[in-house]
Amino acid sequence: MAWLVLSATSLFARDAQHGEVLYQRYCSGCHGADGRGGGKGFMPHVGALTRKGYIDLIDDASLAMVIAEGGEAMGKSGFMPSWKATLSKDDIADVIAYVRTLPLSDGPQ
Repeated sequence: MAWLVLSATSLFARDAQHGEVLYQRYCSGCHGADGRGGGKGFMPHVGALTRKGYIDLIDDASLAMVIAEGGEAMGKSGFMPSWKATLSKDDIADVIAYVRTLPLSDGPQ
């Protein structure tokens, strides 16, 4: 897990465009193409990545851990798989950079 330690500067100026490509390939099936949840690949409701008071309160290092280790490893849903065998730490940082570009919403999602 040591490779997961990401400083704020390591995520600064990441490639959000590359992150979008990765997000659409690996994440949108559950989290939706626009991050609002409800992707076609997931039966239970998935929390939106665009909800104010949720995603904006989670730091980048915690997001990186959830992506790399899976939800269960972080006390979240066991339906969230580990992506560390598929995505490099730079890929994960790029996905996070993309998620941070998604517009936040006040409404329930």
